[in-house]
Amino acid sequence: MPALALPGVGCLREQSFRLLFTSQLLSAVGDTVASVAVPFAIIALGGGAGDIGLVLGARAVPLVLFLLVGGVWSDRMSRRTVMIASDAVRAGCQAAFAAILLLGVGGVPAIVAITFVYGTAEAFFRPALSGILPQSVSPERLQEAYGLIAMTPAVGMLAGGILGGTAVALISPAGAIALDAATFAVAIVLLAFARFRPVALAQAGRSFVADLREGWDAFRRRSWLVVVVVGESFYALLVMPAIFVAGPLVAEEYLDGATSYAAIVSAFGLGFVTGGLIVARLKPRRPLVLAYAVTLPFVGTFIALSVPAPTAVIAACAWVGGTVIIISGSLLETTITRQVTPDLRSRVGSFRALGSQVCQPIGFAIAGGIIAGIGLSGIMWLAVAAVFANVALVLATPSVRALDDSAPGLA
Repeated sequence: MPALALPGVGCLREQSFRLLFTSQLLSAVGDTVASVAVPFAIIALGGGAGDIGLVLGARAVPLVLFLLVGGVWSDRMSRRTVMIASDAVRAGCQAAFAAILLLGVGGVPAIVAITFVYGTAEAFFRPALSGILPQSVSPERLQEAYGLIAMTPAVGMLAGGILGGTAVALISPAGAIALDAATFAVAIVLLAFARFRPVALAQAGRSFVADLREGWDAFRRRSWLVVVVVGESFYALLVMPAIFVAGPLVAEEYLDGATSYAAIVSAFGLGFVTGGLIVARLKPRRPLVLAYAVTLPFVGTFIALSVPAPTAVIAACAWVGGTVIIISGSLLETTITRQVTPDLRSRVGSFRALGSQVCQPIGFAIAGGIIAGIGLSGIMWLAVAAVFANVALVLATPSVRALDDSAPGLA
C-alpha cells in the first residue's frame, strides 16, 4: 500500500488499528448520509424546526442518561464486544427507520422512539471507542492515530454528504437511511476480525457505584478537563442546533435544499481531512492552548450562514472550520489519553461526554423557539458567541495554560 509510506499514516500498518479505522470510516459515511436525509425526511412528512429538533433530541437524551453506564461497562468488559453490540442495535434502528418512511406508518412519534433506542446504543459505543483506540496502536503512534480517527467523520462528511444529497434527491430519504444501516453491518464484520492489545480493566466484583465514583474522582481531579467540558456545553447548547436544525432550514429556504446542505457538509468533511493530515505533524509544548486558540476561524461558517452567502462561500468557510475543529479535537483527545490510565479511560470519557452532551437535548428542544423569535440569522450569531465564550473560558483557566504535555499530571 503506497499510502502507508506517507507521513502521518504509519499507524495504518498496524492491522488492529487499520480495521478499527476502516469500520469507523464506513460508519461515518453512513452517519453523514443519515444526517443529510433525516431533516429532509421530517420536512417531507410535513414537519418543521420543532419536529427536527424533537428527533435530534431523542438521540441526545439517552446519551445523557446512559453514558455513565456505558463508561462503567466499557471499563469492565471487552470494549470490542460493547462496540459490536452497539453497532448491531443501531443497524436495526436505521433499518426500522427506513421501513417507517417506506411504509408511511408511525410518523414522527415512531421515528422519535427508534431514535431514542439508537441514542441509547450510541451511549455505550462512545466510551468503548475512547477506551479501545490506545489498544489498537503502539504508543508512539497515538497522536497520529487520533488524527486519522478524527478524520473519519471528515471523510464521512465529504463522501457521505455527496452520497446523501444524491440519495435523497434521486432515491428517497428512506433509501439513504437504509444505506446507513448497511454500513453498521459491515463495521461489525471488521471489528470481529480485529485483535486489540489486552489492557488491565476495572477490578471485577466491585459495585457499579464504586466504579462510577472512581471514574468521577479521576475526572474531577483534572481541573483542566472539567473546564474543557463546561466550555463544550456551549457548543452542545447553541452550536450543534445551529448546524443540524437551522442549517438544513437555511438550505431549504434560501439555497438549493438538500443539494446545498450536502455540499456544506462535504466541505466540513474536506476540512476534517485537511486538519487530520496537519495534526499528525504537530508537537505543541502546550497542546490545550493551541487546541483552543486554533478554533476561532470556525465562526466564519456561522457568519456566512447568517447572511446567507452563496453555497460556495459557505462551503469554503466550512472547509476552514472543519480543518481547525479536527486539529483542536485531535490535540484534546491525545492529551486526555496521555493523562488518564487505561483502566479509567472509558469512565473518564463517559463523564466528559455526559458533561458535553447534557445541554444538547435542551439546545435541540429550544432551537425552534429561538428561530421563531430571532430568525435563522439570529441563531447563527448565537453560535458565534458560543464559540468565542468557549475559547475565552478555557484559555483563561490557569491549569489549561500550565498543562505541559511532557509532564502529565492532575492539575
